[in-house]
Amino acid sequence: MTEPKTAQHATPRSADRLLAILEMLAEDDKGMTLAVLSRRMETPKSSVLNLMRALTQSGYAEYSNGVYRLAGRSFSLASAIVARRRFPEAALPTLHRLAERTQETAMICELAPGGEEFSYIAKAESNQALRFAATVGDRRPLYATAGGLILLAYLPKRFVDDYLSRTEFRKLTEHTVTDRASIEAQLQEVRERGYALTIGASTVGLAGIAAPIFGSGGLVGGVVLGVPVERFKLNSERLVAETIAAAKEISQVQGQISETQSL
Repeated sequence: MTEPKTAQHATPRSADRLLAILEMLAEDDKGMTLAVLSRRMETPKSSVLNLMRALTQSGYAEYSNGVYRLAGRSFSLASAIVARRRFPEAALPTLHRLAERTQETAMICELAPGGEEFSYIAKAESNQALRFAATVGDRRPLYATAGGLILLAYLPKRFVDDYLSRTEFRKLTEHTVTDRASIEAQLQEVRERGYALTIGASTVGLAGIAAPIFGSGGLVGGVVLGVPVERFKLNSERLVAETIAAAKEISQVQGQISETQSL
């Protein structure tokens, strides 16, 4: 099918509309007709057609079987943007939204050099008087924290086996799990449900929720939400859901290709 023709062309003042079209096409793999684009933009078909001609002629969109879809240059541009997004800087807007939505302290963690602990590399702090207090650069044990368990759950099996074999598990609180079999069972549960949860395992009175962050090369870190236990009990489901959603959003920014990891 031949694309409809018009003698007019898009002008520089149409830049905002061009971007809006690209965003809409990015949301729909099946593509959109001229009529749908016109209706969603609340713009006459003739004006939208001018914009689509500019996008198709420049290689950002393509027209086939009556619908418009994103084309090669759009994907190339997206790939270039993702490649330049730095971690964790690119995740900070999402992290701050998580802290605002939950009114709790949100952190990003990654495996620390040496592989014995993880470290916090970004923070959005709660403004509540009673809150999780941590500092960027702080290190925590992998086996006794939500952040550590989420990393162990998705790191390569060989690394995890080596870590569990050489680590001395110390009791940090009465709720710290210190035997290998139980830790391995925890990791399996984390993989099955997609998030880690600890209650008073490393700090008395503190609940930790963590979800994995993936990039195109695999696991890159985790989102951790620290919550006083009493507040966690009042709103546990929403806090878990918000943490998972934030981790997925950051994963998309990082160019995630799959949440399924080979262990």
